[in-house]
Amino acid sequence: MNANIEKMRAEISLMNNQKMYVVKDGILIEHDLPEYGETLIITLGGKVDRLETTVKKKV
Repeated sequence: MNANIEKMRAEISLMNNQKMYVVKDGILIEHDLPEYGETLIITLGGKVDRLETTVKKKV
């Protein structure tokens, strides 16, 4: 991920399926996805408030 703060631009790889990106207040937040589980995006007032990740194990 390359970020240019002055121009408010970021370059991300579209080939990585293990990451999720969230933009909050002009900041790009990189989040690693679990191998097996869930990631919930919780919003408050139309903005991202938090990410909740639940990791599960497949037996």
